[in-house]
Amino acid sequence: MIGATIASLRQHQEKLSLFGYFVVMLLLTLPLATMLGSAYEGGKLTRELINVHLLVDVIDLEGVSVFFLGIFVGLLVLLTIDPKKRWQGYLLWIGLVISLLGLQSMGLFIPNIEFTASTNLTWLGVGVLLGLFLGGGRKLLRTRTAEALEFRRAAKGIYYIVTLLILGSLIETHLIYPQLLEVSSSGVEVVGTNGDFAVESDGLVRNAVLSGIFVFTVRRFIQYDAEEDFFVLGPRASGKSLFLIGAYLEALNRGQEDEATQQTPLQPSQDLMEMVENLDQRAEGWLIEATGRGEIKDLKFQYVHGSTFPKNVNVSSIDYAGEYLGRLPDALSGAVTDDEADNTLLRLAEEVEEADTLILLVDLERLVSNEPLEISEYFSILQAANDMGVFIVATKADVFVEDFRAEHGIEPHLAYDDFKDYVGQRLRQSKEVDSLIRQTAGAEIHPVYYQTTVNDNGDRVPMRDETGSVMTIGFDRLLDELGR
Repeated sequence: MIGATIASLRQHQEKLSLFGYFVVMLLLTLPLATMLGSAYEGGKLTRELINVHLLVDVIDLEGVSVFFLGIFVGLLVLLTIDPKKRWQGYLLWIGLVISLLGLQSMGLFIPNIEFTASTNLTWLGVGVLLGLFLGGGRKLLRTRTAEALEFRRAAKGIYYIVTLLILGSLIETHLIYPQLLEVSSSGVEVVGTNGDFAVESDGLVRNAVLSGIFVFTVRRFIQYDAEEDFFVLGPRASGKSLFLIGAYLEALNRGQEDEATQQTPLQPSQDLMEMVENLDQRAEGWLIEATGRGEIKDLKFQYVHGSTFPKNVNVSSIDYAGEYLGRLPDALSGAVTDDEADNTLLRLAEEVEEADTLILLVDLERLVSNEPLEISEYFSILQAANDMGVFIVATKADVFVEDFRAEHGIEPHLAYDDFKDYVGQRLRQSKEVDSLIRQTAGAEIHPVYYQTTVNDNGDRVPMRDETGSVMTIGFDRLLDELGR
């Protein structure tokens, strides 16, 4: 029961977070709008800066007000169009309406502006157009390119405006100081710099806490690309290439279902696409050749996890000859100098050091065949790459399908969690794997595989659906885990 509840919470984590942010904004917007109104009524410097419009004959106070409102609206329109920030945009619209109603209750802003006046409508329109321009709205006029449809400048602009308003209001509300400027149609005059400064402590702590929470919430709204880089390691013939291909195919399928994912290119490497093309041929077998010594193949792609608070996830590997794994610990620890290492080893060490999390592959086919797993290097790598996240992935898990079906009477893809536990139990019978799990603080084992069948020669070959495509199992769950 508890496990099912935790799984459900993890599955709906984004929606719960969105609801939590909505509640925070709903509770904070009105009192902060009240603080904004109080700051305008009592602030000296702010009022004089706003009165600078008196020096310009072409615009009055109403025009200034609707002009800046238009800029904010233009930025907010772009944020709402952005598929990665659409829900945040909806909530900010609600926050804007509540703020305006709060100011109206104090007799500020809306009651003082005649929105039907042609001059005010003109300045409102100019502000909206300027907001669209500053926020990157020109992207909407371009033919779609490999660049993701994002309006990062609009998000930053909204954050800067909100932060400036909140912090400025906090200062004006609680800082007591003499009048510094006097603005009139004849110019700006410094009327005094002497006088006492003091702090109005009544409500200061409350307003400071509310302001901090609100600014943090808005920053969470506009934050793009909480990124994480995963790098795949595995011994020779452990299925590195097929793992990257399967993960990419799953990410590609996701892009057909989610709009935010559709608008973000996967950016696969050329080497990966060549392998995908080979596997996509409707021929029996894998058509994936082993990587030779001295040969480097860059295998990488990115995908977006989540729709409410999307995260960019980069998955990469170098399809290196298997013997390089044994030399990697020395390269990471500095026991091998740059002069002694070749380009492949240096590149491999660099990629590991730059990654946030390592994906370590364990070949189940070796386990079934009683062959050495060749994962002893993992321990030295983890010690050299300190404080790095780890995922353990069991490749070629199709070798356990028949045993699982016989014991549980169900196909693994219909009971993936049970199959995952089953694979984990089988693997932990290996003292080497059990030690690796302990080394990684109890990391879970994620089995993945292609649905396969045995041909007349006794070789496992991929099964294909009615469209001729290979069928992958477990990659969807793994991509979810990588994106959390």
